[in-house]
Amino acid sequence: MSDALSDIRRLLPVLDTAYQAEQMKMGRIMARIRSLSDTLRELENPQSFDPLGPASRLGADVRWEAWVQERKDLITRELAQAYRAREEARTGMAAALSKLEAAREMERRAAAQARQLALRRASW
Repeated sequence: MSDALSDIRRLLPVLDTAYQAEQMKMGRIMARIRSLSDTLRELENPQSFDPLGPASRLGADVRWEAWVQERKDLITRELAQAYRAREEARTGMAAALSKLEAAREMERRAAAQARQLALRRASW
């Protein structure tokens, strides 16, 4: 086995691990996006509202609505940051996959060259 082929074969697990790390990073970001979206959906669709209840009569609903609006704004900002992180992670994941696929192709070519060299040497 040639030096180049052994070097590439040592590099493949490292590149595969890097790609898996990028996939895990993307998974965490997607879970965060789902969580924020669910929270925002829950805030937009309250479970119960009693316009004649004691809280409404005391003005607590106004304070509650103000809190809900502030919370929605915060979650929307966090969601925008998560979407931006997703795009950055997508770029990193694509780069890691490209490197892994390129190394696999290099390994395939180096192995074919090594076989051809072995065949030529065997025919001497």
